[in-house]
Amino acid sequence: MPAPVAEAPHEERSIGTVTVTASELNVRSTASTSADVITKARRGTKLTLLVDEKEWMKVRLGSGEVGWVAAQHVSREGEKPRKRGGCPADSDYSFVKTPTPAFSDRQEKHGLVVVDAYVDTKGNVTATKVVTNTTGDETLAFLTQREIKGAKFVAPVRNCVSRAFVFTYKRSF
Repeated sequence: MPAPVAEAPHEERSIGTVTVTASELNVRSTASTSADVITKARRGTKLTLLVDEKEWMKVRLGSGEVGWVAAQHVSREGEKPRKRGGCPADSDYSFVKTPTPAFSDRQEKHGLVVVDAYVDTKGNVTATKVVTNTTGDETLAFLTQREIKGAKFVAPVRNCVSRAFVFTYKRSF
């Protein structure tokens, strides 16, 4: 009796390429949020697309591993990042209104003032803290804090959620 012939493993063909848009994306064993995480892929990683099932995509990583990723966290080559259910794509902070430097004609002190500005999820500066002040002039530190308090931001988005953050403002005198 002849020995059984082993079939060659079926390699799925690529139907395109996707790029990870989330900061870090779980690659799972099946198309489910409860499935085991095989590995993680970072923002900007290109993955070979094997199957597109709207909410989930089957992908092959550069290492050859195959898994599933949530479609809302990748963009297909040639497409804009997907938005699902009104979920904004991941983004970094940006200014709506930049700090307005105040100048004085009789400024005698020179140096650097560094202020940490605590920004809420709505982009408002809620508190400030002077980190360094090489000018030695408390008035210049106060002035720098007032400048950054007048700024307005768009908070960064990670995994569909706006995030509070700390912005470091540096002002030379």
